[in-house]
Parts: sequence; C-alpha cells; structure tokens
Amino acid sequence: MKIENLKINGFGKLENKEIEFSEGINVIIGKNEAGKSTLLKFITSMFYGTSRNKNGKIIPDFEKYKPWNTDDYSGRISYKLDNGEKYEVYREFKKKAPTIYNENKDDISKKYQIDKSKESSFFIEQTGISEENFFSTSVSEQENVKLSNNMKNAVIQKLSNILTTGTENTSYKKAIEKLNKSQLEEVGSQRSVGRPINQVEEEIEKLENEKKEIEQYKNRKYQVEEQKQNLKTDLEDNNAIIDLLRRQKTNLEKNQLEEEKTKILRNFLQENLQNQKRLEEKIQNIDEGRKENLKPNKLGYILAILAIIIITIISIVLKKYIMILLNIIPIISIIIYGIINNKRKNKIKQNGKKLYGQKILLEEEINRLKNEYKQKEEEIKEKEQKIINNQNINEQEIISEFKNKLDKETIEDILSTKYERIVEFIDEKERENAEYKVTEKRIEIDNENIIKKLENLVEMDEKLEKLYEKKDELIELNNMYEIVKKEIENSYQEMKENITPEFIEELKNILSKVTNEKYKNIYLDSENNLLIETENGKYMPIELLSAGTIDLIYLALRLSATKEISKENLPIILDESFAYYDKERMTQILKYLETLKQYQVLILTCSEREIQILKQEKIPHNIIEI
Repeated sequence: MKIENLKINGFGKLENKEIEFSEGINVIIGKNEAGKSTLLKFITSMFYGTSRNKNGKIIPDFEKYKPWNTDDYSGRISYKLDNGEKYEVYREFKKKAPTIYNENKDDISKKYQIDKSKESSFFIEQTGISEENFFSTSVSEQENVKLSNNMKNAVIQKLSNILTTGTENTSYKKAIEKLNKSQLEEVGSQRSVGRPINQVEEEIEKLENEKKEIEQYKNRKYQVEEQKQNLKTDLEDNNAIIDLLRRQKTNLEKNQLEEEKTKILRNFLQENLQNQKRLEEKIQNIDEGRKENLKPNKLGYILAILAIIIITIISIVLKKYIMILLNIIPIISIIIYGIINNKRKNKIKQNGKKLYGQKILLEEEINRLKNEYKQKEEEIKEKEQKIINNQNINEQEIISEFKNKLDKETIEDILSTKYERIVEFIDEKERENAEYKVTEKRIEIDNENIIKKLENLVEMDEKLEKLYEKKDELIELNNMYEIVKKEIENSYQEMKENITPEFIEELKNILSKVTNEKYKNIYLDSENNLLIETENGKYMPIELLSAGTIDLIYLALRLSATKEISKENLPIILDESFAYYDKERMTQILKYLETLKQYQVLILTCSEREIQILKQEKIPHNIIEI
C-alpha cells in the first residue's frame, strides 16, 4: 500500500495543505512544533477516525485536533493498495462516517460495514489491520525507538513477544499470567478465599440456610391460618350462642314479667274474693240485725211485769191506796211501754233503713267485684295462653333463625335452660369471647411476624436468583477465560509452528545485515529466550549485544511483523525515530530501509541528518517541507 497525496483543509495547526508522497523514502522535515506529529495523526485519523472519548488522555483526540483558525475540520487522503486499486477518502471529522470513492470517483461508502460506534470499518476491511496494530507495527514514534542500556531487557522482551505472539506488547507467558491473575481477581477458584465466586457461593449458602429456616414458617403460616379459621368459627359459634342466650334471656324475662303480672292479678283476684266474702258476711249480719229488730221487746214486757209486781206489793202493804194504784198502774205501764216501744220502733226503722242501704251497697259492690273477677279471670287466661303461644312462636323463630349457625341440640339445650342458668351461661360465653380476643390478637401478631419473615423469603428468593445469575455469569466468565487461554495456547502453538520460524529467518537476515554478518543465527529456546550464535559456535543471550544493535534488530523485526498481521505492505512511518541514533547506526538503518523496496517509508524529522546520509549513501528519497 502507498499513500499518494493528502489534502488537509483543517486539522490542528495544519490548514490548506496538500502533500504528495513518492513510493520510496519520503522525508518530512520541519522545525519542532511545526506539525509533523499532527500530520501523522491526520493520516491515521483519515483511516480510523478521531475518538471523542478520552481513553486515558487529558482531552479526546477529537477536541485536541480541532482546527485552530478555521471551522473546516476536514481533509482527504488518496492511496493505492498492493493490488493496484486506488481510493480516495474524504472525511468531515464532525461527522462519524467518511465518504469513500473508488478510482472512478464513485461513492462506495455503503459498501463497508459500520461498527457499533457508527464508524466505517473500510480501512480494516481493505488492509486487515486495526488501529492498535497499525501503531504497534507500521508507526514508530520517538519513544518507541529510543533505547538505552537500561531498556535492553524490555526491548528484548518485545522481540521475544513478536517472535512468540506476533505483537511486541503481547507476551504469551505474561498474557497467560495476566489472564490467570484477572481470572483469579474477577472470578476466583474453589481454593481461593474472598474472591467473587467464593463471596457469591458464601452468600448463596448463607441465604439458602436462612431460607430453609424461614421456609418452616410456610407450614407455620398454614397452621396459623387454620388457627385463625378455627378461632373465627369458634367466635362465630360463641357469638351465635351469646346472641341466642340473650334472645332467650329476653324472652324469659318477658315471660317472667307476664307471669309476675299474672301473679299480681291473681293476688288482686284473691283479695277481691276476700273482699267479696267480707261484704257477704256484712250483708248476712245486716240481715240478722234486721231479724233481731223485728223480734218483740222482751225487756219492756219484763219491766211492765216488774212494775205490776212492785205496785201489787206496795198495794198490799198500803191497802188504802190499792184501788188508786190498781187504776194508775195499768195506765202508767201502758204509757211507759208505749214510750219505750215507740222509741224502739223509730230506732228499728232507722236501723232498718240504714242496714238496707248498706246491704244494697254491699250487694252492688259484690256484683261489681264478681264482674271484675270474671273479667280479670279472663285476662289471666288470655295472658297465660299468650305466654304459651309466644313461647312457642319464639322458639320456632329462634330455631329457624339459628339453625344455620348452631346445631339443633345446642339450640334445644339453650331453650330448655332456666333463666338463672342462662345468665350464668352468658357470662361464661362472654369470658370465653374475651379469651378468644386475646388469642386472636396473639395469633394476629404471630401472623404478622410470619408474613414479615415470608416477605423476607421473597426478598431472599430475589437475592438468590440474582446471586445464582451472578454465579452463572462468573462461571461463564471463567469458561470464557479458559476458552481465551485455550485459544491463546492454540495460537501460540500455531505461531511457534508456522509464524515464528519465518520471524526467526527474517531476524537472521536482519542480524546478518546490521552486524555485517558477524552474527548470522538466532534461536528461541523453550523458555522463549533469544540466543545468538557467535563466530566460534557458542550460543549467548541476545542481551550481550550492544544497545544499538538490539535497537536496529527491534525496529526491523517490528516492521517485518506487518507481513503477518496485514494483507498489505503498509507504509512505514517513523516520527523522530532517529533522534538519539549516532551517524553509524542511522546509516545502517537507512540502508536497511532502502532494501525494503515493497514498503513506502515516511520519515518525520526536525533534523537534516537523515537527508545528508541519504544523499551521502545515494539513497533515493523525496523531501517534503512543513
């Protein structure tokens, strides 16, 4: 692949610049801060775009390379692939996707896929190389080439990495170690402690044990529910019994009241009868008194006889007055008798009238009492019948009303219970109800506690589900690690069997050239250590070579790695790569670069040393000033 020209409308400090490149060595020369590194970034950004993410940098590349003095943040690059196909890419950096033209200037942008970041992957499809690999092989910046004795081991490691894995920053051994470390940190193992998988399993075990304890409350919940239902039934039965008892108590009280009323009425009738008797006795006395009054006055007769006797005796004594007395005595006797009898008659008459009046009143009172008695007696009979009827009706109503609440035997027992026992029975049932309420409250508290625990069970199930999901994810991640390690192992073996021998041969050629054939053979032992063969046939570690020699080998081998990772011979871009080279070492590398006829070389420098050596060694080159 060869880059033919660039048109920079605006990119960082570069504006309105057009640059033409030749196929061989191109030297881009300019003072420090003239924009050489910006030019390099422009080339790679045209192929891969500019990132809007920081990716560990202070500011994103998109912001860093915005034009300084223009709003036209765009440019174009023209290049030719090894198969002769030519392309032009125009990119407005403010937009994600570039416009890609073929040799006929047809827009073929839609031919290429768009990745997840909505960036076209045209260059990767054309060359088969990612931006990361492009920078690690084709592009060599100053800090990647500068080498001191203290850095030899690091470079040698990179050489070993290239030979074993194809890239300088990837060591098979370190990759496996890093994967194992990451696997241990991110997953863990059965033997590890405190790792994610161990923590998850410990939490699962803990929650499973807690769950088993709480699951016992499921059965307890059913028992409590059964207790609640039984208690509810008992309460309903008890309340029905209390209701029935109170109803029966009320009925009994009503009947009792009616009986008391009837009793009072009977007492009243009894008194009535007694009054009747007393009145009848008074009437009888009145009748007897009237009869007495009608009898002759025996006292008058007795007095009259006595008067005659007395007068007769006196006449006998007093003979001379016999005739007078004989004439007076009958008269006096008649007068006395008449007076007495008259008074008596008047008295009898008056008594008779009085007694008769009393008799009439008494007879009327007796008749009234008799009528009232009959009336009250009827009322008593009606009340008694009503009590009997009401009792029968109430019992039927109660039986009908409570037959669905209580069994027949209980109803009949209550209906047949005496009033005093009913009152006691109500008290007993109300005490039972109070106990039921206490039990109900206790059961409710138990139920609430159980519900809370069972709610915790739901939460535990959710946690367990997440933990099992996390465990599955960790297991899956662990499997992925194992798969990756296996793939790396397979790739490593394939690299050793197929690619590494080619790298070794390439390295032998480079070693022979840069050491003027002093060292011709290089080997990679089983521990991935690089060994060189000395002139006397002895093998020694590559570390014993000079830093300059190792530096040249490293750069050359790094460039040759592009053969294995890209289907194109990508341009070799060297940005201030020889700033710390001496003249001899720079001459060697420039000579080596001349041998790479299939590669286009871009050397970015602020010094004219490269140009002087190229001219001195008569190496063809193209000079571009910035």
